[in-house]
Amino acid sequence: MANALQIRLKHYMQEKNLRTSDLEKLSGIKTSGVRNILLGKTKHPKAETLQAIAEVLGCSIAELLGKEDLTQGKTPESPKVENPQLLLEATKSLVSLLEKESGGLTLDQACAIIKETYVYSTQNDSKNVDQQFVKWFFAKQKSS
Repeated sequence: MANALQIRLKHYMQEKNLRTSDLEKLSGIKTSGVRNILLGKTKHPKAETLQAIAEVLGCSIAELLGKEDLTQGKTPESPKVENPQLLLEATKSLVSLLEKESGGLTLDQACAIIKETYVYSTQNDSKNVDQQFVKWFFAKQKSS
């Protein structure tokens, strides 16, 4: 049975009229990277892979993971907080980075990092925040 990522990925690819090989080339990920996700061989793609795909498809990682509504014309519904401790850990991880890196983010960027970190962690059935993901997404937001 297809998971939310496979379904959403197919939807966005059809919407953008992209073949698997097109998406792999445009996103700069390895050959068969998208194909392996679509076939279910890659169950938990790296954050960098998801971000590269999302950028080409014009969506967020949360949308790709099925945590936001695809309905055209409606504001996507924010995912429910089912694990408050994980949300707190995501927030603390960002605060720690902000203190070390002396900020440089807007409030919207900070909230996006917390949201994407929480969604990424819940998608991977993790009880803890992936610190590498937080650092990577922080650097990405800071440079944009």
